[in-house]
Amino acid sequence: GSLGTMPVHFLKTTATIIPAFMAGFDYIGCPQKVSGRSMRPTFNAAPQSSNWVWLNKWQMLLRNYERGDVVVLRSPTSPGEMLTKRLVAVEGDFVYRRDDHVLVQIPRGHIWVEGDNGPNSNDSNSFGSVPAGLLEAVVTHKLYPLSEAGRVERRELPRERVVPSGRRRSGADF
Repeated sequence: GSLGTMPVHFLKTTATIIPAFMAGFDYIGCPQKVSGRSMRPTFNAAPQSSNWVWLNKWQMLLRNYERGDVVVLRSPTSPGEMLTKRLVAVEGDFVYRRDDHVLVQIPRGHIWVEGDNGPNSNDSNSFGSVPAGLLEAVVTHKLYPLSEAGRVERRELPRERVVPSGRRRSGADF
C-alpha cells in the first residue's frame, strides 16, 4: 500500500483493538495494584510495599465466588474507593464480629468482608454487611513481586467466627 493509506489502516485497526481491550478489562480481568496494610500478610507484607494482582472480573460476572475468596468491592461508605478484602460470609450465614463478638446474620443479597490484618482494616466489622452488588472482582493471582507470584489462596475463617448457612457460595443459583 501507499504511504497515504497507512494512517487510515492504522486508525481502522486501532478503532477495532481499543474497544476490544477495554471490554476485556471490564468483563474478563485486569492487573491491579494493591496498597495499604489491611490485607497483610497476604498482600504487602513488607512495610511500604505494594503488590500487583490479577482481578478476575469474569468470575464475578458469573457470581462465582465463595467464602474465603479475596475480592475487590466498592466501598459502601466512599463509592469512589475500591477495597480489597476477604469474603468471610454470604447471605444467611451468621458471623461473630471481631471486636465485640456480637452475632450478626447476613441478610439476603449481602456479604461480610474483612481484611486479613484485623486491627488495621476498615471492613464489615466497622460498616456491617454490604450489598453483594458492590463486588467488582475476585483476586485470583498475585503477579508482583515475582518472588511471591502465584495463586491467591481461598481461606475461610474458623467455625468459631462464622456459622455457615449451608450455602457454599453466594450467587445466581440461590
